[in-house]
Amino acid sequence: MVYLLAPILLLHAAALSADTGSYSLLQIEDGDTLVIELGSKPARVQLLGIDAPEDIANPKLIKDAERTGISQDLLLDLGRQATRHLQLLIGSAAAVKVEGDLKSTDKYGRVPVVVTLPGEKISLNSSMVQQGYAIALGSFSIGNGDQSELLRLEEQARNNQTGLWQSNPELMQAWSGRSIGTRHDLQN
Repeated sequence: MVYLLAPILLLHAAALSADTGSYSLLQIEDGDTLVIELGSKPARVQLLGIDAPEDIANPKLIKDAERTGISQDLLLDLGRQATRHLQLLIGSAAAVKVEGDLKSTDKYGRVPVVVTLPGEKISLNSSMVQQGYAIALGSFSIGNGDQSELLRLEEQARNNQTGLWQSNPELMQAWSGRSIGTRHDLQN
């Protein structure tokens, strides 16, 4: 009997740690980061499980340029395109639905969450990957199958040459470390 209760208790604990709610959208920071009002103050949230190219000069951009051999200017152009696409997806929405542990942060101080627009079923996380403006990170876990779905959506976007995979395939291949038309180990 104890063995049967353990999985139920774990699922209950996981559900308690995940917060879901509607929050005011204050800013679109870049292709994978938003600023929302959380408890009457701004909070940076990261679209969980994805990465988009940087659109401003920062330490990650420098690391990406060194790692790939691509100029910072070209990487910034990719990032600006990703940010513009997220802006188009969000449109004039003043609020977003956020799901995740609002008490945790990533190494950049952002709260990693799944974000959905009111009335929509597909998350912005999935849309950015599916439409070719972000990649799936292989090193996260949210426990509900979304990771494998993001990986599948990225492979589809690469193979169909969607978004940045169409307009800048060589840059995307170098930035992401993935090739078009082949399945790769997607661990970051």
